[in-house]
Amino acid sequence: MKTAEELFSVKGKVIAIIGATGILGRQYCMFLSKEGAHVAMGDINIDACNELAERIRKDFKTNPLAYHIDISEESMIEGFFSAVESKYKRLDVLVNNVQTKPEGFYAPFENYSMETLKKVLDANLGGAVIASQKACKIFLRQGYGNIVNIASTYGNVGADQRIYEGVKNIYFPGSPFSSPVSYAITKAGMINLTRYLASYYREKNIRVNCLTPGGVYDNHDETFLRNYSYRTLLGRMADRDEYNGAILFLVSEASSYMTGSNLIVDGGWTAI
Repeated sequence: MKTAEELFSVKGKVIAIIGATGILGRQYCMFLSKEGAHVAMGDINIDACNELAERIRKDFKTNPLAYHIDISEESMIEGFFSAVESKYKRLDVLVNNVQTKPEGFYAPFENYSMETLKKVLDANLGGAVIASQKACKIFLRQGYGNIVNIASTYGNVGADQRIYEGVKNIYFPGSPFSSPVSYAITKAGMINLTRYLASYYREKNIRVNCLTPGGVYDNHDETFLRNYSYRTLLGRMADRDEYNGAILFLVSEASSYMTGSNLIVDGGWTAI
C-alpha cells in the first residue's frame, strides 16, 4: 500500500502547462515545481515565462522550460512539444490552461463580432484540441500519459449575469457589463473535450480529466466581489492558492482510477 506522500508525489515528473503566466497558471507552475516537478511552460508572454522559469530554477532547483507559444498556431504548438520531448525525453502530464482575451472579448452579445468569436474559439478550444493531439502522440509512444483540462463554473452552468449589475464596464462604457458568450461556450467545450478524449483513449493508459475552478480574488470591483461572494456557499471568492490541492490530485497517482471526470472546486456555487 502506497503512503499519502507516495500517492501525491510529483517529484521528477515532467508537466507541460500551456497558459503558464496567468493568475492560476503561475500558481500551478510554482506549486508543482516546489513539489519537485519539472515544468515546461508555454505562454504567449515569453518575457513573463522566462522570468518565472528563472525564479523556479533559483527557488526550487528544478529544470523548467520557458517556450513562446501562440496557442492558435499549430506550428507553435508542434514546436512546443518537440522542445519538451527534446529536453526531457518524455512527458508525463499536459495541463491545458488556456484563456485568451482578444479585443472585443467583453463586448455585449448584440455586438459580438465573428472575428473576436473565432479568435477565442481558435485558442481556447482549437488550441486545446491540437495540444492534446500532440501530447497524446508522445503518450502513445511511451505507453502512458495524463491530461488535465481547465474549465470554469460557466462551463457547467449558465452565467449568472445578475452579479454584474452595478459593475462599471471599462471595456464598453455605456453598456451593462456581462460575462461574454465566447467564454461560456469554450469552457463548456473543454468539459466535453475531456469526456471525448477519455473515451477515445480508453485502455491506452492515458487519463483525461477536467478541473473546474470558481472565481479567484484579484482586486475585484467591490460591487462584483459582494455579488459574487453572496452567490457562493462559502461566502467568498477563492484565494489564488486554493486550487493547488486539486491540481496536485489530478496530476499525481492519487487520481489513478479517475478519467473523463470534472472536478468542481467552486466554493459551492453549483451546489444550489
